[in-house]
Amino acid sequence: MRKAVLLSLLTLVLASSLVDLSRGEIQFCRKRQTYDGTCGNDGGYQCVLKFLNEFGARAMPQKCICRQQGTNQQLCSCLVVCENSVPAKPNA
Repeated sequence: MRKAVLLSLLTLVLASSLVDLSRGEIQFCRKRQTYDGTCGNDGGYQCVLKFLNEFGARAMPQKCICRQQGTNQQLCSCLVVCENSVPAKPNA
């Protein structure tokens, strides 16, 4: 009985990993955006939040860098999912 359960679980895990591989690899591109505010000590994190707010979770912003531009402007530079590498939605 245990062998049958383990074999079923192993088959399920392998099948799900094959489905993920069939989607293709997501590519990331560097995107820069200027926002009001200052970078502060957590500027990279603030940039992630601003990118999420503007572009949504599908952009998956990461490795953000904040650079101060003047007194109340910040330049956020993040890696986001390239527009042409977003996998199509199933049944779309």
